[in-house]
Amino acid sequence: MSYGWEAKWIKKKFKVVGGLEVETCQDLSTGLILCPLCTDISKICPSPTEPSSTPVSKGVYFFSIEDLYRHMIAHTRASEWGKYVTVGEEEGEEGDEEEEEELDTDTL
Repeated sequence: MSYGWEAKWIKKKFKVVGGLEVETCQDLSTGLILCPLCTDISKICPSPTEPSSTPVSKGVYFFSIEDLYRHMIAHTRASEWGKYVTVGEEEGEEGDEEEEEELDTDTL
């Protein structure tokens, strides 16, 4: 019994919503698709014709192109959410400083 598989990655283009094309790696034996934003696909599968057995560390795999597309959309939203969180933290820090100043003037 085996606990893993030897992937054979090839570079492939997939059409997604709106006619956009995504170039990523797909395993020939399982059909798994790698997220091109989470891994460097040029190192994993440099050629569209010759399979590569390069191991993937911290890869994110998908069974369908629709799932990959949703994951890639989440990447863009996560960066937007990160911007909002940073702004909120900065505002919260300024509020803490103002409260400290008010306390100092009250004690005098």
